[in-house]
Amino acid sequence: MLFLGILLYASCVFSQEKNHFSQEEIQTFIKIYKHQLDHPFDIATSMEKALEKTTLSKERMTVILQAQFAGNEIVLTDAEKKELETIKAFMEKDNALHKANLNALVNANNMKTSRYHEIENYFHNNTDFQNKVAQLYNKQSN
Repeated sequence: MLFLGILLYASCVFSQEKNHFSQEEIQTFIKIYKHQLDHPFDIATSMEKALEKTTLSKERMTVILQAQFAGNEIVLTDAEKKELETIKAFMEKDNALHKANLNALVNANNMKTSRYHEIENYFHNNTDFQNKVAQLYNKQSN
């Protein structure tokens, strides 16, 4: 009896999960997600713009980044540490602006940003939903 109850509960939860999002929400998600993929945050460009606002040379920045990626210790002057903080702060602002623009696009398409992120998280964690979205996208593209 207990097993049957669990089985029925699981099937109800699963069937509700399939209808978790309306067709209109999925269509809106596809439109916004495609835009997000076509216009990602460009970390390299952001770093270049930030670097222009500092006194660090491109060569020194390359040395610092290569050392960081390799996991090597690098000795930085106090001025370099300050410049790196300036670059980090600029890039964080740039990324926040990018996210704000995405949220504005979501809102312009009559969807709450929390709902968009809920659908996006579900999309990333559910292969069946990914396949459904891909099929709908392919229908739109044809």
